[in-house]
Amino acid sequence: MQGEMNRGKLFVKDGLYVCPNCRQKTSQAARVDTEARNLPLWCRKCKAIYLVNIEHGQCVVIRRCR
Repeated sequence: MQGEMNRGKLFVKDGLYVCPNCRQKTSQAARVDTEARNLPLWCRKCKAIYLVNIEHGQCVVIRRCR
């Protein structure tokens, strides 16, 4: 059950997506016109990797990879 993650939106702080695990800014910038599917989002602070979908600047977590 721990490996299965609830889908949720990521927050944006100062134009960067925020890691749902440690709540620190990632290096991925957020723009209104960004679109991506199955994008690996990596947090350099806690070393977590998330697969995310980004549509119209809204980022949704699909699952945590590690």
